[in-house]
Amino acid sequence: MWKSLVALAGVAISAAVSAQTFPIKPIRFVSTAIAGATDTVGRLIAHGLTERMRQQVIIDSRGGANGIIGTEIVARANPDGYTLLISTISFAINPSIYAKLPYAPLGDFAPISLVATTSGLFLIVHPSVPARSVKDLIELDTAKPGQISYGSAGVGNVTHMAGELFNIMAGTRLHHVPYKGAAAAFTDVLGAHVSMMFSGAIQCAPYVKSGKVRALGFTGMTRSKVLPDVPTLDELGLNGFDISSWYGLYAPARTPQPIIRYLRDSVVAVVKEPQTSETLESWGLTPVGSTPEQFGEFLKKEIAKYGKIVRAANIARS
Repeated sequence: MWKSLVALAGVAISAAVSAQTFPIKPIRFVSTAIAGATDTVGRLIAHGLTERMRQQVIIDSRGGANGIIGTEIVARANPDGYTLLISTISFAINPSIYAKLPYAPLGDFAPISLVATTSGLFLIVHPSVPARSVKDLIELDTAKPGQISYGSAGVGNVTHMAGELFNIMAGTRLHHVPYKGAAAAFTDVLGAHVSMMFSGAIQCAPYVKSGKVRALGFTGMTRSKVLPDVPTLDELGLNGFDISSWYGLYAPARTPQPIIRYLRDSVVAVVKEPQTSETLESWGLTPVGSTPEQFGEFLKKEIAKYGKIVRAANIARS
């Protein structure tokens, strides 16, 4: 018994010392996307943390496999707080898409904080598509089922889920074309190689404003402040259509709680800085900064939500 108490005391002292001295070297932010919104948000938060903690926070972009590559790196990292994951909603979708993930989504990670949420995605089409409204798009698909293609950032990505939910609710048969990231899909929409996609404001807003793509609808329940003239799909008759994304920060499981709390407090402080908040809002994001416990409960609900969509769309598990 005394040996057990001594061991527990040793662990507590070690954790306390770790928290007091953390960080003493650069921190690695593994981003699950290259040149996408996740990478952009990650760099913004990393810059703020670098200034606040007086220690370099380095972005390591590891895109591919709908975020699985970068996520696995962090799952297997030393749980000392120096390797963290900045990921998006794909973290919660992948368990329903892939039969065998190389990590346990809830068991191998310690949630730190929900950083920010999007209010939704924009349904955008290339100007050559003869549809100036969602109604027109549905009619086009009805006339030629399966001939309208939509790009996504990959199988299981939120841009894929939005397209499949649209097919379910609108009765369309839009043809899914997965890409290795949102940037590649968006490039092919601009080049008219695919007809449309569901895109975040960070990516598409400048191009909507310049007329290079046309926004027909928005997947959130309220209109975006970035493009307020674009109606929600709920307004347009797809009642209850609600797809939005988010960005969260994780550490490997078994990271000492004092370090988790320190990281959480630091992230929340950065997110709530006026300059950071204003930048996130200009990208169509809502700054959050949750507790680890709140983020953990949120993850469970999101995993259940997208499991239902995957089953309803009959998406085969890989």
